[in-house]
Amino acid sequence: MNKISIQKKSKQNLKQYGYLNSITAIIDHVGVQLTGFIINPFIVHGLGNSLYGVWQMLTQMTGYANMADIRATQVLKWSISKKRDIATDEELQSEVMTALFITAIIVPFIVIIGAIIVWYAPYLTNIEEQYFNLIRITCSLLILILVVHKIFDLFESVLRGMNLGFKGMGARAGVMALGGALKVLAITQGYGLIGLAAAQLFTVLALGLTFAFIVYKNVPWFGFGKTNNDKIKIYGKLSGWFMALMLTKMMLVSSDKIVLGYIIGPIFVTKYTLTLFTSFAIKGIVSAITNGIIPGIGGIFGKGEFEKVQNARNIIITINWILVCTFGISVLLFNQSFIGLWVGSEHYAGNLENLLILIIAIQYIFFQMDSDIINLSLKLQIKVLLTFLAASISILLAFLLVKDFGILGLCASVILGRLFLTIGYPVVIKKRIKDYSHLFSIKSLRPIISSLFLLSLACYMGQWVHIDNWYYLIFTGVITLPIGTLFIWWLGISPDNRKNVLEVISKIKFFKTN
Repeated sequence: MNKISIQKKSKQNLKQYGYLNSITAIIDHVGVQLTGFIINPFIVHGLGNSLYGVWQMLTQMTGYANMADIRATQVLKWSISKKRDIATDEELQSEVMTALFITAIIVPFIVIIGAIIVWYAPYLTNIEEQYFNLIRITCSLLILILVVHKIFDLFESVLRGMNLGFKGMGARAGVMALGGALKVLAITQGYGLIGLAAAQLFTVLALGLTFAFIVYKNVPWFGFGKTNNDKIKIYGKLSGWFMALMLTKMMLVSSDKIVLGYIIGPIFVTKYTLTLFTSFAIKGIVSAITNGIIPGIGGIFGKGEFEKVQNARNIIITINWILVCTFGISVLLFNQSFIGLWVGSEHYAGNLENLLILIIAIQYIFFQMDSDIINLSLKLQIKVLLTFLAASISILLAFLLVKDFGILGLCASVILGRLFLTIGYPVVIKKRIKDYSHLFSIKSLRPIISSLFLLSLACYMGQWVHIDNWYYLIFTGVITLPIGTLFIWWLGISPDNRKNVLEVISKIKFFKTN
């Protein structure tokens, strides 16, 4: 009989592990955002408005080389998450080897597509001809970064699949801080776009080696086992759906800056990118909680305990509403002042644009949560179709609206297109977990209506808030957070949901690290 490792035999405290994974993700995300907060003014002033917009477009554009990626590491993560309590060491090692084998096959195709992107990048960025070689060299380095990340992603997939993401607590934040310092050095020494890309390449290499060390130290069974044609075919089939999902997701979330810059120029990309900094910082923090909990749900899903999955999902939704409303109110009140103090008020897109960007972030938080739960089933067909429809409608509407309405038109197109996911994903997940309750009820609509009211009120009030001192801004922002929490807690959350959240929180040992 094959031996199962001690790690898999031991019963995990899913609430505690979910908490630790969430804290890890929050620390990493906050570290990344703080690094961005510090280095972005250097990059904006060092590159100028136009080239900064080009940099944003290139980082999004090179991601399209992933269209050749069949996402074997994603299959690996969700397979390990589902099987970790029932599979032997040899079976899990076989999963790792299969993922590595398939990844090695697709890397040349990523390079080929990357070469095509490199050639056409100058035309898509609407840049002057004198910058063509600069753009192509920078783009080539970004493609190399993509390949390196693809290889090292295998280690992080194993760690997260084992529900041990917290073992890397602070690692990403530390490495990204070092990378940020290198980017500032590159800019201040006059190395421009190429220097930025080189610094990012070093960061990705350092991060990959760090996670490789963490996995070898904390996953006793880790190794490269044997694979076979049958397993490769199974992975290939699942990976094909993950590849299709990646293609549609790239269209969905990695086209806004490209479309905006192509239609009305990279300067507007700069304004859009800097305005969304705070909203997307919130998106990352809230999503970190979901990302910390979902791998733990994988074991429950694999055992078919759907009622527990349903209860966990409901609690995550409640926590998400509390957080997005709490932080969102502060963003809508103070983002104009923040942008003015940070990089200059001329980079602020506007109050209504600020609200719509925040709504985009909130949409993403909720449909991505259900997206991750759907991934546990490894049945992705309907998800791919819904994502393709949402992305296609968003891009089509953008080409119709951006020219006349600028950033407002882009935001409106994204929100309208993603309604397919906002409604469609919950329908799919409720069917998968055998939840036959109504999608829209008084209980489910209450937080939505309350949040929209509070956020709209904050947006309206935000036009009169102008703070020109960092100390006053931080003080008023901190004071606003608990006030926003109290409003959404009593107005938007039902008594039953409040009770469930408090019960979960009471069982977490906040200062215990395992």
